[in-house]
Amino acid sequence: MAATVFPAPEIREVGEQHLAVVRDQVAFPDIPGLYDRAYPLIFGALAAAGIAPSAPPMGVTHGEPGDRLDLSVAVPVAEPFAASGEVVGETIPAGRAATLLVRGDYAQLGAAYEHLYTWIGTQGLAPSGIAWEQYLTEPQPGGDPALNETQLAVMLDGDRDDS
Repeated sequence: MAATVFPAPEIREVGEQHLAVVRDQVAFPDIPGLYDRAYPLIFGALAAAGIAPSAPPMGVTHGEPGDRLDLSVAVPVAEPFAASGEVVGETIPAGRAATLLVRGDYAQLGAAYEHLYTWIGTQGLAPSGIAWEQYLTEPQPGGDPALNETQLAVMLDGDRDDS
């Protein structure tokens, strides 16, 4: 099987992003279970509060992955979210991020992150410890995974314009 060829990453300014999240420390095999548990909780809490999502759902990682991943299953919202049970508010600060659009099966996301982090290093940049993937298309049961579009982003350390 041939290796996936990814497009060249880009550096973009990203605005502050308010999120409604369920955050947990999970082992990699348990990630799908966290998503399956979190999204109904998040969408239920948003509906109860009368809040609509402001962008497609995301997964946000904090720190360096080890045996476990510090993962926030997230839905962007326009304003800071007040906690509701297990669903809490979280904000990603504005700054610069290295981004990569990935088209295809979610199984290639690990290789896509590796490609993105390698590119960041070759540019002489450093990640800040916050990364996310935003699911631009909603997978359909029995649908073609080749149609998935996922935007990866890695916040860059010390690369903010605070003026």
